[in-house]
Amino acid sequence: MPELCENSSTHKFIKAFQSCILAVVFLLGVLGNSLVLITFTLYRRLKFRSMTNVFLLNLALADLLLLLTIPFKASYTVLDSWIFGIHLCKATRSLYAINFYSGLLFLACISVDRYIVIVMATMAHKLRTKTLLYSKLCTLVVWAASFLLSLPEILFTNLKQWEGGLQCEMFAKTENKAIKLWTRVAQITIGFCLPFMVMLFCYSVIMRTLLRGRSFEKHKALRVIVTLVLVFLLFQLPYSVVLLLKTAGVHEASCSDWDSTLKSEYVTGSLAYSRCCLNPLLYTFVGVRFRNDVLMLLRDLGCISRAQYSCHVAPRQDSSRRLSYASSSAAYTETSSMF
Repeated sequence: MPELCENSSTHKFIKAFQSCILAVVFLLGVLGNSLVLITFTLYRRLKFRSMTNVFLLNLALADLLLLLTIPFKASYTVLDSWIFGIHLCKATRSLYAINFYSGLLFLACISVDRYIVIVMATMAHKLRTKTLLYSKLCTLVVWAASFLLSLPEILFTNLKQWEGGLQCEMFAKTENKAIKLWTRVAQITIGFCLPFMVMLFCYSVIMRTLLRGRSFEKHKALRVIVTLVLVFLLFQLPYSVVLLLKTAGVHEASCSDWDSTLKSEYVTGSLAYSRCCLNPLLYTFVGVRFRNDVLMLLRDLGCISRAQYSCHVAPRQDSSRRLSYASSSAAYTETSSMF
């Protein structure tokens, strides 16, 4: 169908749209995730008693590695041909696949940890001493699962000659369509449905718990939760729907159908990339501690004075943290700041 329905206007639209989106996503995403990694490394090496901190660090790493594939993807789209050789072809697609799964699974892990801390406060208190061990085990499981799910991309990605140049895609040696079908099913189920269902359940119960409390600040925590779920849906759902339609066997019967399918796949795929630059903003920037860490970094770099740092740094909420895990104030603190 692509060879029969070559449409220059479609390709021009794809090149212009995807280049603009990917450029913005790359710059903001690299900056945001790099700040997360730097501040965690410099100021929180001894503060990994919270599993969310460990998951946030790995989420930033996964998003950053995924973002590093953007320059290659953008050039591939603009040039209509892969020019970087077979090794970078395999490395780029494998890196994208592994970090696509790991990033989404870490989002689910964060929601589960918040659920345990806020809803199952007694259990969370008993497991405090083993938090570091459990967070390491969960992290290893997520990375191992992401690697296994990415094996089709790792094994079958190759270069293929066509009229316009070289294609860097996943080609089964026997042209077995079941491999591509399995990959799409995994992206839909494990890449979207599983994290979404986990987030929906955990945050729904957390919201119900917060609504029972009497803290006047609970509405801010509820807004944070609603924002997390809506952003995940807004940027990940459209791409998953497009993959679902392709997996369900909705074939392009005409060139106009192929043209619209191609546009929708590239547009929704570019929006899915945007989640990588929004994750630091939603899961970290909203936290008081991270803003204080950024100000501390600016102070240490000499960008602001100590007086300016003391003036702008947010006061620590020690009094609220002394409350019991089951209190509404503690629930608010854990949820609205995320860590």
